[in-house]
Amino acid sequence: MYDLENLEETHDEWAVRSEYWLQSIRQHTPKRKRRERQATPLILSGHGISIAVEKGTLAVKDGNTHYPSEIRKYRFFKGDLGLPKRIFLIDGSGNITLDALDWLSTQNVELIRLNWNGKPIIALGNGKSSVLPEKLMWQFETQSEESKRLDFAIPLISAKAEATLHNLLELLPDSPSKTKAINTTQSVIELLQKGVLSSIGGLLSEEGRVAAGYFFSWRALKIHWRAEGRYPIQHEWKRFFSRSTLSSGKPKNYNATHPVNAMLNYAYRMLEAHVRIGVIADGYDVSQGILHNRVDPRRHSFVFDMMEPLRPIVDRAVLKLVQDEIFTGADFILQDDGVCRLSPNLARKVVYEVEFELRNSARPYAGHMVGMRTQPTMLGLPI
Repeated sequence: MYDLENLEETHDEWAVRSEYWLQSIRQHTPKRKRRERQATPLILSGHGISIAVEKGTLAVKDGNTHYPSEIRKYRFFKGDLGLPKRIFLIDGSGNITLDALDWLSTQNVELIRLNWNGKPIIALGNGKSSVLPEKLMWQFETQSEESKRLDFAIPLISAKAEATLHNLLELLPDSPSKTKAINTTQSVIELLQKGVLSSIGGLLSEEGRVAAGYFFSWRALKIHWRAEGRYPIQHEWKRFFSRSTLSSGKPKNYNATHPVNAMLNYAYRMLEAHVRIGVIADGYDVSQGILHNRVDPRRHSFVFDMMEPLRPIVDRAVLKLVQDEIFTGADFILQDDGVCRLSPNLARKVVYEVEFELRNSARPYAGHMVGMRTQPTMLGLPI
């Protein structure tokens, strides 16, 4: 364990902040009960990652993200309750053997590879990856009629609105924008409960009203910074103004230019990986969206459908992180084009916080989908 005060005197801010985020994860990782399976995922990043089979066990070595750093090694046995259900590989470099892939498959461990901006590169589940004919037929039938699409989509958006209302009431600072957003969200929830909407377009319009007011109320957030003299930050980073990037005239949410948006984008990409694994494992076609009905093999519309009620849960993780932490410019990497990226260990922290919120907060909203033949894995819940 490093002494952060001494490190700050003799090493650069990158090493200090990297070790800070690692220690934060360790301190807030709940201890596994003796008879329970490890619920916290194993998150690997940096250079020199290694996953291999040694004498029947899985030998894992984490990567190096900063200097000085500890070399973290793990060894897991078959049937080991300490074996995590998910292993995340965040950017970085290294190697994994074919024997290790087979070993993970037999132990039902999901391996998820994310690139630097959180976009899933590959997600390996437990082998149930084929589309089941009856599930695909259900998707086609539901797509074919507006009433069936509404029956599918209204519970999703209702769950999203309720989770959004929770964030407004419990996490966001008081402001006139917050009061207005609460009133709008409550009115939309009441409207959805009445069942009077007759089109998907109308439903999306109401969802858009909730989202617009909700993110506008984020402007009251206070983002705390330190060491600005050593690592100066842009004036725009002191407050959160919009989900849209400032890098072009056309509003868009990707290629974030603000740290909060960078964390949100990373967290949403992680959620996308979660839900994609669940959709594939449950035998659905990822491209056959119902709420988002643009059918394109390259755009997994059904995954985006199932992400909707979980987005505010992911927001919750980022909101808590923003309110609880004091950041420095060393926590973020500004590219030549102005796009903001997360440092590796802050990315690791974001993954941990999102996993925690999904595990502890998402299930109450899953109740909305009981009648939709929806499985827990399909919702992206860590079970």
